[in-house]
Amino acid sequence: MTSTTTPTTEPAAVHPEPLDQARDRRSEAAPAAERSRGTTPTPIALPGPPPHRVKIPDVTLLRPGRLLFALPALAALAVAVTGSLLLWRYREATLAAAAEREAVVVSARAYALADEMTALVAEVGRLSRLAEVDLADGNLEPEKTVLRLARRDSAVFSVAIAILDSEGEVLWAEPREARPGAPGAALVGLARGRGRPAIRYADHEIDVAAPVAGQGAIVAMVHGAARDLFGPELRRALREGGEIALTVPLGREDDVVVAALRTGDAPPPLALPSPGQAWVEDAHGRRWLVTEASVADTGLVLRLVLSAREVEGALTGPFWRLVALVGALTALSVGAALALALLARRLERAELEVARSRELAAMGKTSAAIAHEVKNALNGLSVAVDVLAGGKADGAIAASVQGRARAEIARLRDVAEDLTLFAATPRLVLAEVDLGGIVRRARDAVLELAEDCGVDVRLDVPDAPLPLRADGPKLLGAVANLARNGIEAMGPGAFGERLDDDAPARERRLELGVRRERGRAVVEVADRGAGLVPEVRAHLFEPFVTTKRTGTGLGLAIARKVVTAHGGVVEAADRPGGGTVFRVVLPLEEVAA
Repeated sequence: MTSTTTPTTEPAAVHPEPLDQARDRRSEAAPAAERSRGTTPTPIALPGPPPHRVKIPDVTLLRPGRLLFALPALAALAVAVTGSLLLWRYREATLAAAAEREAVVVSARAYALADEMTALVAEVGRLSRLAEVDLADGNLEPEKTVLRLARRDSAVFSVAIAILDSEGEVLWAEPREARPGAPGAALVGLARGRGRPAIRYADHEIDVAAPVAGQGAIVAMVHGAARDLFGPELRRALREGGEIALTVPLGREDDVVVAALRTGDAPPPLALPSPGQAWVEDAHGRRWLVTEASVADTGLVLRLVLSAREVEGALTGPFWRLVALVGALTALSVGAALALALLARRLERAELEVARSRELAAMGKTSAAIAHEVKNALNGLSVAVDVLAGGKADGAIAASVQGRARAEIARLRDVAEDLTLFAATPRLVLAEVDLGGIVRRARDAVLELAEDCGVDVRLDVPDAPLPLRADGPKLLGAVANLARNGIEAMGPGAFGERLDDDAPARERRLELGVRRERGRAVVEVADRGAGLVPEVRAHLFEPFVTTKRTGTGLGLAIARKVVTAHGGVVEAADRPGGGTVFRVVLPLEEVAA
């Protein structure tokens, strides 16, 4: 790898040469070098439009006048379709939410029932074990007191409680007229057979029996008509048509209905194969929402049946409000589309005017820059002609004036070539070139400018050649253009100081590098200038865009055209620590040895 800094030696003196030789030398230098290596340049034409005149398609269908009528229609159609979709999804989502709400209510009540059943069984068992409850002593007064207090202080359901003898006869009950729905002997036998509290279900009643001393039993009776059995939330969910039932599933027709509450049209017997929720249609075509939940391990199932009319009835008000909203939005969208179409037409006209103004301003700015460059060159040539025509200058002065004249002519030629390159697609003359050598020559081309601007130029190029097929002179011009741009980004006035002020103490270094990267050649030009502001970055490679006090604003645009013509890309990025990095990425092709 080689690393080179800006030399401090004086530039070589300019020797006079004929004008036609200087012009020919500039255009023939690169092809001559290629011929010296035995490679014949191959001119190619880039892919592009055919040379014949292409007919432009008719775009009258997209005129703002027709869009003025198309946009409202499309907007109304979009709103109508969207509104219909929203209405359908709203209905489905609301029905799903209503069903989910009923499922939550039923499940919550089933859990509460299970807890209350557990508490009732535990309470009856506790009463049966009290010392006062003993039928063997023949004295019922202690038992009466226990039943009276238990009935009064009961916190579960609306409970009636009784003591039965071994034959199932009621010895005492609270209230006095209370009697179990099931045969007393069966309840006593069930309790004494299990030796612990047992539950028996009958139509519209739950009986909990526990054995007591003296061969009898204490029985708690919960009637299905008890008001507190289903709870207020479940009763509110019933609305105007449906059923709440607490059953022992034995089959749709044979279920033991422990408790039931019906309103409005009573549904037919409906049950699910297993606890859950589903829409069920009866024999008359009516739809019902059936929700079931098991009451823990008691064998009971809590069922809520609601008619579809009741479930969907809650949607009627919100649904029609949403329909009205969709209609209003449709009308509003039509009006808004008409207004936007009119506004778009006016904005289009305004944008055309602004674009035209910008083009004129850019053309004026470029014309002024070109005129400035040409005027300066002509001034220099005028002075040179005056000096030489006077015939009083000695040989050294005459030689210096002639060199200056040639420099001004070269300056005019550069401006003309920039305009020519920008105005037409580059025609490449491909040949085998060394990309490292091109970068070195680009460094040499900007050394004098770098010295004038106080910029140190560093070179990072591999020793081995990096061959590729390219148009050497045009690619050299593009890389030199990027290098010149980086040097000027660190030159006088680049950091906001006035031209007559001392330059601020900053590191001013330009780094030129080339490397092979994943089958591609990459050239990097990194400066340590002030960087690019977002407004400039967005239009960096557009023609006539420049932040310099002088120049035509075509340099970066031309560099990108040349790189693109070679099938590559040029990018600009912020450099860590400040400054800008330009990356030229070119495809590498196998070059014949």
